[in-house]
Formats: sequence, structure tokens, C-alpha cells
Amino acid sequence: MIDPAKTLYYNLTIQCSLDGFCFVVHHQEENKIIDIELYQTSESSDEGVIMEALEKALFKKELLGKSFLSTTFIANNPFNTLVPTALFDEQECESYLRFNHLLSQGCKLFHEPLKNMDSVNVFALPEKQYVHLRNTWPGIKFTHQTTVFIDSVLKEEPYESEDNVYVNVNSRSFDMAVTRKGKLDFFNSFRFNTKDDFIYFLMFALEQQQLTNRDVPVYFSGLVTNNSEIIRLTERYIRRVRFLRPNASVNVDLSLSNTPFQYYYIPYKYFSCES
Repeated sequence: MIDPAKTLYYNLTIQCSLDGFCFVVHHQEENKIIDIELYQTSESSDEGVIMEALEKALFKKELLGKSFLSTTFIANNPFNTLVPTALFDEQECESYLRFNHLLSQGCKLFHEPLKNMDSVNVFALPEKQYVHLRNTWPGIKFTHQTTVFIDSVLKEEPYESEDNVYVNVNSRSFDMAVTRKGKLDFFNSFRFNTKDDFIYFLMFALEQQQLTNRDVPVYFSGLVTNNSEIIRLTERYIRRVRFLRPNASVNVDLSLSNTPFQYYYIPYKYFSCES
């Protein structure tokens, strides 16, 4: 149960895209997630609409305008690229992004190392969104969803000698990672509109990685459940469909047991990777 008078004991983590947001409140002393809020739209909105919805949700819980022990914003947008550490030059961040993306004017650029591999993730946020977040939470930290996802799956690795596939599903996109012997061998993000788009991109990527004819487990996280159309379709082609599960590094309040873990996998793994 959240106590608005005790927010200085809480860590607030916000995961945000143009399709919605998720925020998680973590009690530092108890090392426990005590609240989760999910909001998804049927159509992509602009940053202003999503930020307004986020602030309304925080206001209802008497959390808007409060100071927290820490506040982190996990950007879930396509404007990122991975650069090998040996080739990385901080002065060239914009060039790295513009090579792969059409950036609008007025973007705030970031870069962060991946903890479990020798690469740097370069990403961008709209300047207006960045300024708004900094004004609301002056000490806010910024990271990108792909950083958390890649670091987490490399930490997951159940069997270092086995190939594994990890898929994190968003409203209209998914991130996919393939690990071999405990190391990242493939990563990409795909946009999709229908479940048929999804399975086409997934199977195409597996075929390119020579994994379609092998009994490789595919671990799902994100906005899917056992009854999701995406999962039912995937099970026609892949035998070992799994869902990622929480570990013992961060507890979850029993009152949140009805919220599927995969929905807040990214914020959860952010806490567990930081702890």
C-alpha cells in the first residue's frame, strides 16, 4: 500500500512509449514493488497526450508533485542504436542515430554502456518531453528500454551452453534477442500491426539465425498473456514457448499478484539489475 507521505522511501520508475505507459513504485527499505499502474492506448499518441495521462494517474494516487528517493524514466521509442565500445565517440552520437533514424529537430541525446557486453546504447528523446520531465522531477535519470532488456536477458541466461530467444512485446513493436553460450548473438526491434505481421517477423528472424528447425526456447515478456492471439499463433510454430518469471532479487507485494509479471518485466529488471 502506497503512503503519499513516505515517497522519500520510494523509487519511481516510469516506462513510456507513444502507446502508453507503465509506472512502478518500489519501496527501497523493503526491497519490494508496492504499486503498478498500466495505461495503453489503441492508437499512437504524441508525447504530450501520454504525459498528461501519466500525470493524471499519479495525481489520483496523490503522487504527483512528490519527491522520491529516485525517479527513472525508461524510454520506449525506436530512436536508439548500439555502437561497439571500441568505435564509440561521444561527439558522434547524433551521427550514429541519424545513420539509422530520421530524427526531428530538438532532440536530447543520451548514451549509456551495456553492463554485460562491450557496447554503448545511444538514444534520443524529444527535447520538449525531456524538459518537462526534468522540470517535474529535477533529479530524474534516463535510460532506454533496450538497455534494460539486453542487460536483463544476458543476466537471465539459464543455460550458458544453450541457445535462447527472448521476445519483449510492446503494443505495436517487439524487441528480440538471441543468446548463444551466454553472449548476445542477435538483437533487433520490429514494428507490426497485426498478429500475422508479428509471426512473420519472428519466424523470419529465427530463420536468419538458423533456429527454425531447432528445439530452441522462446521466452516472452511484455504485453502478452497465455491467451494472447500472438502467443496462440506462435505456439503453432514453436514448441517451447515460455514466459519470463520473477526472481528473488526484488519482491512484489501480494496485492499485485493479479497483474501478470511480464507486463512490468522491464521496470522489474531495472530494479533487479540495479540492486
